[in-house]
Parts: sequence; C-alpha cells; structure tokens
Amino acid sequence: MDQGSPLGVLSQLTADSLGVFRGRDAVEVGVTRKQLAGLRAAGVIDRDFPDTYRMTVVKRSSEQSLIAALLWAGEKAVAAGLSAGELYSLEGVHAPLPEIVVPRPAHPRAANVLVGRYDDRAALMVREVRGIRVTGIECTLLQLAATLESEAFEIACEDARRRRLTSVPALQAYLKRFGRPGRPGVRAVRQLLAQLDPKYPSRSTLEVKTRRLLVANGITEFVREFPLEWNGRRYLFDFAFERDKTILETNGRRWHDDPTDYEHDNNKWSVPGHHGYRIVLATWDKVTQRPEQLLQELAATLSATGQAPTRSSSSLARSTARRIVEA
Repeated sequence: MDQGSPLGVLSQLTADSLGVFRGRDAVEVGVTRKQLAGLRAAGVIDRDFPDTYRMTVVKRSSEQSLIAALLWAGEKAVAAGLSAGELYSLEGVHAPLPEIVVPRPAHPRAANVLVGRYDDRAALMVREVRGIRVTGIECTLLQLAATLESEAFEIACEDARRRRLTSVPALQAYLKRFGRPGRPGVRAVRQLLAQLDPKYPSRSTLEVKTRRLLVANGITEFVREFPLEWNGRRYLFDFAFERDKTILETNGRRWHDDPTDYEHDNNKWSVPGHHGYRIVLATWDKVTQRPEQLLQELAATLSATGQAPTRSSSSLARSTARRIVEA
C-alpha cells in the first residue's frame, strides 16, 4: 500500500517499536479509530492492553511485550527486574512476563504484567537499552538478587562483570548510596560481593559452579586468576593453592567453541608442570554430575605435594571422607 494508507502509516509509526503502538499516537498521525477497529477485525493488529496495539505480522517476543507494557503504563514506567536482566542479555535471565516499575501513587494493573512501584527515581539509574527505558545495571542486579536463587544470581552478576557492565566498586558505591536497610536484595548482594574476587570475574558458568562447590566444602584458601609465565607468555589459572602447588582449572569444551581457543588451553595446561605445580581439571560433568569424584581427585592431589597439609587440604580431605562415609 502507499504511505498514506492506514497500514502504511502504522508501519512507519512502529518501525522502531517492534510493531507496537498506542491508539492515540496512531490517531495523531492520521489513522482513525474506525480504521483501527477495521484493522483489528481483519487480524492485522491486535490489542495487548487498553489503547495499546501490535502489528500481528511482527513475530511475538518478550521484548515486544515489554515495549507494549511500557507504552500502556506511561512515560515514567521503566523496565525492571527480570525484564531488565533480559534486556542486558545477562546469562540465564529470562522474563516470563514483562516486569516494570511505575512511580507512586500510580497503580496500573494487568493480568499479564508484573508492576512494581518506586519512590526514588534516582535509585533506578534509568538508561536506555535498544531504545527501551530500563533500570541501570546495578539497580537491576539488586532486583535480581531478591528474585533469583543464589547461584543463578551469581552467574548473572559475574556475566555483567565479565562484560564490564559493572564492577565490584560500582556495586559497592550503589549500595552505599541506595542500599537502605530492608531493601530487597541488599543483603544478598553484600554477601556475594564478600565472596567474589574484586578484580577477576568468573569467565564462565562452570567457574561459578566450581567456586561454589569449593566454598560449600570449606575450601576458600585459593587464589583466583593465578599468573604463571612460560616462553614469554603469561597465563591465568582459575584456582591456585599456592602452598600445595596445585591448580584447579575449569575445562569445558562447551565454553570454547573456537578451536583455536581450545588449542590454546591445551598448551596452557602444560605450563603448571614447568613450575612444579600439579593440575586438576574441573569438567562440566564432574562439577555438576560427579562432584564427589572431583573433590576426591583434588584432595589426593593436594595431599601428594609432600608438604605439610594446609587448612584447605585438610578441610577438603575431611569433607571428602565425610561424603564417602555418608554414601
């Protein structure tokens, strides 16, 4: 159709909104309410919320539903929580329903939208992602901390740090300014920050799971991203027990889709031996399906160094023995 037709006008209006528009905006650009009703009857458009429509030719998506919810709720509405995490493409974060926040005392309600309310807009640190109003990454992570289980939250937080969306100092600064006592998520964020390496984020979900496995078994005396050099090249290793001359390195083929990366890792794994270190590989299968076997292997390696046992090796040995007895 030509650009003056209702469909042509709506196509232009919705070019940057995944096919979503408000009825009053369509009227302002020349489409009548009668024409909207006709297009809806013909199945060309559909109504998601009061006076909020979408072009049915555009494939449905969570982002489209979020845009519709924000248009319906008004200009001060902001994407938040799981929807914000999904907009940032945080690992493992998906929003089954649009999640938004609106200023008090507004109270819009809809069955297929999660609506929260805010008093202090500054605490949201609002920005735009792909043209959508969304809470800042620090605010988003605080909201996720109140929603997700601890492991899922750590995976999302480490993904944000790895991609340099935020940092430990930035999160600490946000908590100092906006982390009032009793605010949901504050305690969980503080607890996680106390455990994370302030400089080096985990490079994968497997590293997160490995760290949590160690800590759950009382093993905390490791160095993250331990540097070793060989042939003029510097390598960083995931977990190092310096006194026990042992390195625990995550090894997941799924994390190395590029064959050159995998070849680099094969070269990397030979480096610890040149420095007198033993290496234990933590695979996805061992960490998630056979953790006891990995703990036994690590305990045996720590004990085989010939040095006086450290607290880490002793704790791991006791933990492993306890698991074997319980089994």
